[in-house]
Amino acid sequence: MTTADPTVLRAGEFLSLGSLVSPNGAYALEHRGDGTLALRDRSGGHDIWAVTVVQGEPDVPQGESGRLVLHPDQGRLVLEARSGLPVWVSGPVDRRVVAASVTDQGRLVLTDPDGALRWSRDPLTEADLAAHRPASGDRLLPGQILTEPLFSPDGRYRFGHTPDGTTRLTAHENDRERGVWSLDARAPGPLTLGTDGILRSGTDSMVLLRWTGRYRLDPTAFRVSAVVVRDQGDIVVLDDNGDELCDSRTAPEEARLAGLRRSEERRAAREAARPERPAGSGLPRDWFDLLDLSGPCTLTLVEHSDAEEVLRRLGAGPGTIRPMTYAELVAAAFSGSRADPPECALAARVGDRVVVVEPCGLEGVERAAELSRGGGAIVRHLDFDGWESLTWYQDGTLLATYGEDDATRLERGKAAPRGTRRAAFAPFMERIGLGVYRTEEEDGEFLPPTVELACLAAGVRLRREDFEGAHPAAVFGTGVRGEG
Repeated sequence: MTTADPTVLRAGEFLSLGSLVSPNGAYALEHRGDGTLALRDRSGGHDIWAVTVVQGEPDVPQGESGRLVLHPDQGRLVLEARSGLPVWVSGPVDRRVVAASVTDQGRLVLTDPDGALRWSRDPLTEADLAAHRPASGDRLLPGQILTEPLFSPDGRYRFGHTPDGTTRLTAHENDRERGVWSLDARAPGPLTLGTDGILRSGTDSMVLLRWTGRYRLDPTAFRVSAVVVRDQGDIVVLDDNGDELCDSRTAPEEARLAGLRRSEERRAAREAARPERPAGSGLPRDWFDLLDLSGPCTLTLVEHSDAEEVLRRLGAGPGTIRPMTYAELVAAAFSGSRADPPECALAARVGDRVVVVEPCGLEGVERAAELSRGGGAIVRHLDFDGWESLTWYQDGTLLATYGEDDATRLERGKAAPRGTRRAAFAPFMERIGLGVYRTEEEDGEFLPPTVELACLAAGVRLRREDFEGAHPAAVFGTGVRGEG
């Protein structure tokens, strides 16, 4: 550069053995013959701060001047030795920066095309920073430095600042620290609040701008009176009038999380207070394990005396019904490479009921009204996604049904949402303790609640011997020979 004392250094320009002067001439950023870069108070006749080339530094010989350049591809000032080796950089890469200047207050600043601040270095000396008193309690006040974390009045939240310039708010829960909020001031050094009311990280006064996201804001136009940590989980910056300049906006989210935690604690307390179901109070499940009904299946309990008639109502043609064991039925339906296996069902008569088992089927669900004609039908279905349904029909009329979305209602022992007698299952829910006892199966001792309810409502006590041996069964559906 040839201009003796410019006031602005543009992107791509450099300063070598010259000065960048403030508009009022009171301050100057000087690049000297020994390579030193210094901010000088011309009216006071002294250097405020300086970056010097260290004697003996590799490739940086003492006395070689180098230059100060504003790199257009980096958006930062770089002090280079004659060899081009960087000696000092202004801050992180910021490609919005287009100009560097010294203000009338002695601040070295970088600005974007709109004139908004992107970086600053205030005219502070090491003695100025050392004069700050340590902050304590729940706030940072003018003339204080954040050396140790501050705590909210209730002691739950902790506010700290790392040497690399990152400010963090954490919450202490269950002997652990949970991160709540953090912001990188993009300037190393301790967090201070000057007696002039400016919030700084090291010598950088961009903290308020970065916290608010308002880069056109002039930090000297606002006097910060305190940075406060509140019980609700907020960091709030106050002005001289006690009004909020900005806050971390974390209190609403912390309130939401606290509400969720309280709800979960209440739920856990209620669950822990529920008694265990007494051992031996359930129906036998040996038959359930024999048939391996823990996967997708439909269990239908029909009030009827003729098992073959029930299979015909289920959709099986007369020519498809023959005696089979349950294992033979499964093998006949699912052997081979059928892309779409046929329907299959086994019907076992137990007392005045016919119990129909459909592995992977749902004809009982779709034909429940027809199956109940002249009596009643109770259907329990478990689909491939693990959802259960429980339905009770009486002579074609729907008494009560719980669908896939009604698991909570079932667990709490509440009446069904649909049907002419929505409380039809309620007496049997009381017998197995739904809404009182825990509903989880414990070590396989109890039947699934929906299966037990179906058996209790139908008045049957199923056992392993009820399903051993051959029973009327059918494999039917598209492409099965003999279907009527």
